[in-house]
Amino acid sequence: MIAIYTRQSVDKKDSISIESQIGFCMKEISSEKYKIYTDKGYSGSNINRPAFEEMIRDIKIGIIEKVVVYKLDRISRSLLDFAHIIECFNKYKVEFISQTEKFDTSTSMGRAMLSIVMVFAQLERETIQQRVKDNYYQRGKAGLYLGGVAPFGYNKIQTFLSGKKTYMFEIDEEKSELVSQIYSMYAEKYKSLGVIARYINLKKIKTNKGHNWTAIAVGRLIRNPVYVKANADVYLYLKKKGAVINNDISDFIGENGCYVYGERQSITTSKFTDLTNNFVTIAPHKGIITPELWLKCQYIADENKHLKNSGRGKNSWLSGLIKCGYCGYAVTVVKSRGLLYINCGGRKNGFCHGRKKVIYLKDIEKIVEIKLLEKMKSLKPDLITGTNSHLREINDLKIQLAKVEETITKLVDSLLTFNETAGSYVNDKITDLDNKKKLLHNKINKLSMDNSSNNINGEDLSEYLLNWDNYDLEQKKSIAKALIAKVVITDEEIEIVFKI
Repeated sequence: MIAIYTRQSVDKKDSISIESQIGFCMKEISSEKYKIYTDKGYSGSNINRPAFEEMIRDIKIGIIEKVVVYKLDRISRSLLDFAHIIECFNKYKVEFISQTEKFDTSTSMGRAMLSIVMVFAQLERETIQQRVKDNYYQRGKAGLYLGGVAPFGYNKIQTFLSGKKTYMFEIDEEKSELVSQIYSMYAEKYKSLGVIARYINLKKIKTNKGHNWTAIAVGRLIRNPVYVKANADVYLYLKKKGAVINNDISDFIGENGCYVYGERQSITTSKFTDLTNNFVTIAPHKGIITPELWLKCQYIADENKHLKNSGRGKNSWLSGLIKCGYCGYAVTVVKSRGLLYINCGGRKNGFCHGRKKVIYLKDIEKIVEIKLLEKMKSLKPDLITGTNSHLREINDLKIQLAKVEETITKLVDSLLTFNETAGSYVNDKITDLDNKKKLLHNKINKLSMDNSSNNINGEDLSEYLLNWDNYDLEQKKSIAKALIAKVVITDEEIEIVFKI
């Protein structure tokens, strides 16, 4: 059977419709049986598309012998993805035809021409991405609205700036009072972020995205320069934090808030915590918080950087494993009058009310210990080796690494046939792949180290059982983390989810 594949990301006047693509592809088909696969509303930047994935499945079970597309970029705009697609076609002896470009993958010349065209398709995509990025930064520099939900305390209204239709923030009188109260509680009453979150949740007030408040959400609000009536002192503070400020200091007159935009330094870095190489522009909306109060909160926040819970608690060998069965948040250990009991993140933030009983840590540990030892006794030694889920992830990463190295080798070989212009783009792609290769190596090394530190050797299982009572907290914790995924607690039951 012949597969006709069509894709259209968005409906636009200058884009070819699905129907037109099918019409062109039908010219390559005479009387053969065919099936049409269509992805509408999906980008060609990756291959995560339902119809495309269905087509690949049909290829692998052997019912497709030829794939026809209107144009190369309909199937992929990524050189790396396209290389993998062609490898798949070759493996299952599937011909590939681009109707408008007349490529035939059954010849070496056709395959070489496909590679050259995909280099330029990739260039076109990256050029478009850069143009979009440049436009985004230009809009930010001009003080235009950059999209997203309005921050809590503001509403979004339509306006015009420099003759361009855009949006700006307008103060919500009721919510802005709560914003002011949050800043005052944090700065003047020295309330913690968790206490403030619990206070707001008890009032049944949601964030602008409709979520419950958490310490993280409160911290992000306090850090956001969108609320401050920015003056020269705010300018100097933001500049000291590494921000690139588009306005002159003379524009910071103590009336308007600020937009912050740019790329985060890492996935886990809060947008407003690390402003290195981020951009700041005076926004058209009025600020809510005085510069004095806003800066006071920043200085307090700078001194009280939140420490991530990494499961290194010293009160229990189950640290980092216990979860609340009602809200799903991690459980922490609280000490009161010499006794240790549990409390969850949802309860601390004021929105988890499922648990009615006081649950003591010693009771949980006793039950989990009995079940853990029973589990260890029931396991065969050969099943224990490789308990850590990192092994599967390491293998997947090694597969990715092998594919990257194979692609690099093919691109290096192809440089001999490319002209100077095409060769420069291939060199850039090889550089990108080499960076990806290094990243994969680092991930594999890190996971290998984690695996060796947490994995239990089956040959030593009997020793662990024999000496369990003599082990210290850290030794027990290491064994528990290797065998237990999580321990879910409710008033009525404890669910232990084992990794085996």
